[in-house]
Amino acid sequence: MKRIAWLLIICVSLVAGRPAGVGSLAGGSEFRSLILAPKVSDNIALLFDQFDTELVLCLEGEWRGPDLHITDFRIPHILTSESGRVQAAACAADQNTVGTWHNHPAPGYTISTASSTLLSRNCYLSRTDIADFQRRNDAVVSVVSCAPDVYAYWKRDDVDAVTTEIALLPPPDGQLVHSETADGGAASLTQARGR
Repeated sequence: MKRIAWLLIICVSLVAGRPAGVGSLAGGSEFRSLILAPKVSDNIALLFDQFDTELVLCLEGEWRGPDLHITDFRIPHILTSESGRVQAAACAADQNTVGTWHNHPAPGYTISTASSTLLSRNCYLSRTDIADFQRRNDAVVSVVSCAPDVYAYWKRDDVDAVTTEIALLPPPDGQLVHSETADGGAASLTQARGR
């Protein structure tokens, strides 16, 4: 009977997902895909479109099989916000915090006058972004939006070996996400990863 109870507990926890933050890093920090919940994707697109300065968010998520699902976010106390940098209080280290998101607005361009391809050139990690991610041992992902419908992400292993000589780190292959349909038309905001 005890075995059946444990099997039920394990099955329920696998279906519900497990927190991806501090307490679960012992099992490894690598994931196959990053998937944004529709409410997160919608709100990030809305936030990006409203700010011409940088903003930072603390991402919350959970593992679902080999994928990391971003389920929510919090806005930390923002100390300064300019077009090329943001300073904010650290994200709380708890079992749901998985990393950070921030935006890279394109100076001199507006969303209505620039293409997603042009804006996606701003999807990179700067030297400061790299150092911040390396310093946060509890973070498993860093996400940068460069347009309402374009973001890139870096896993822990993508930045741990980066040296101080690197000034800009482009996204690894397959980690620059455009939320467009196969025919090239804009997808709804909740379909950023097609899931």
